[in-house]
Amino acid sequence: MAPLVLLLVLLLSSTTTSSSKRIQPKFSAIFYFGDSILDTGNNNHIPTVALANHVPYGRDFPGKKPTGRFSNGRLLPDLLNERLQLKEFSPPFLDKKLSSNDIMTGVNFASAGSGFDDQTSQLSNTLPMSKQGGPLQGLPQPSQRDIVGDKEASRIVANSLIFISSGTNDFSHFYRSSKRRKMDINDYQDVILRTAQGYVKEIFDLGGRQFSLASLPPFGCTPIEITLSKDPDRACVDEQNWDAQVYNSKLRKLLPTLQGSLHGSKIVYIDAYKALMEIIEDHTKYGTFSINTRIMANLLW
Repeated sequence: MAPLVLLLVLLLSSTTTSSSKRIQPKFSAIFYFGDSILDTGNNNHIPTVALANHVPYGRDFPGKKPTGRFSNGRLLPDLLNERLQLKEFSPPFLDKKLSSNDIMTGVNFASAGSGFDDQTSQLSNTLPMSKQGGPLQGLPQPSQRDIVGDKEASRIVANSLIFISSGTNDFSHFYRSSKRRKMDINDYQDVILRTAQGYVKEIFDLGGRQFSLASLPPFGCTPIEITLSKDPDRACVDEQNWDAQVYNSKLRKLLPTLQGSLHGSKIVYIDAYKALMEIIEDHTKYGTFSINTRIMANLLW
């Protein structure tokens, strides 16, 4: 995940001060929405089969215990929060141990197994994007407004980064769903894009102004898709990777128009596909062994 973190810092962080030589936080908070790429433990608190609260997950995480992250260690939200000096980790919103500072500096709403399409989440009983949002959408948990008041809460949200990464599970399920008999992949891509656009507009209406939207990864290289393809050579599924690239092209073209329609917003496209393909094609550079083990294991869910 290092290339994504570096890209975000270059695009979104403030410059280094000459006196302290430390990066000063550009954002008052970061709020994360999406699936397992971002989920730091929300699924531990809901009745779902999409869980990572067991070994071997967490073996390289501080304390060497599973936390609900679909990873052997920290996830991108943890790394980005630390890099931008907000805090060490990205706490899941459903954690009852959240502190006031956690809520004020941003929390994580992502739910592994979710998607923009509500039906995707129904399969594993996870939180779809339409239900992620916590204090931004008025869910009955402690909110920033309860802690600092309406005016300060509005300022925090307006100066925060809204990080969104979703869609992989939608397309994985589409290939094997009844939807495929009703529409082709291009039509479904457009459905997901309209939903994503509506989601950004909803958060904008709630006060969010700075957004980062990640592209689809090369999900044709995930172990589950390779296994289901029954390819004896266990190669990536080229058709699915091509579909991801077509979707990403559409998303990239959509975002400038969307930004123009939301006065005062800034929307940055993050090329997760390119970053992860770089790792897959030169995995030894990043200290990993195989695309079937540590690189792509958390992309589905």
